[in-house]
Amino acid sequence: MRKNSSIWILLLTVGVVFLIIGVLAFTRPLNSYVKLAKYTGAGLLLNGMLLQTVIVANKKYPRENSWMQAESILHFLFALVLLFNPLLSFILLPYLIGIWILLVGILKTLAALYLRRVVRGWKFILLVGILSIIFGAGLLSFPFARAEGITLLIGAFASIMGVLYILDAFYYRKKEDTLDMML
Repeated sequence: MRKNSSIWILLLTVGVVFLIIGVLAFTRPLNSYVKLAKYTGAGLLLNGMLLQTVIVANKKYPRENSWMQAESILHFLFALVLLFNPLLSFILLPYLIGIWILLVGILKTLAALYLRRVVRGWKFILLVGILSIIFGAGLLSFPFARAEGITLLIGAFASIMGVLYILDAFYYRKKEDTLDMML
């Protein structure tokens, strides 16, 4: 049960971070765009490392590992692009984040459908995937919108995801099954 308590706290933490990003995006959109361009690569790198840690620790659900591995590779690839060319990242941020969110959404949707008989929370993973696809497509549809508009769209996505992660953390805090692959 100890692993479960750490997972729900991790989900809660991710949810709170998403909410903070959403609030900052709505209160200071232009400043938030610059910070998103600057720190998104580091965040993706950390998220990829977190997924790798979960993969190493995850012995109970080996079928989840291949999906988490694919997602962590996706995070690492986008992290490298964002970290090693900050000017390009600033200019192409809507494209890069849009493609990343879209690909993660597709991956989570496919994983949820594939693992629906294995993972109890597959519906939540499916919801996260569908929302990611919608927001990723939205960012790619309006890539040349003003930075303020892009930041508000990212803020809306972060706020919705934050609420979903927090609700899910409290729902699964006492469950035996965990949702490692949502991270």
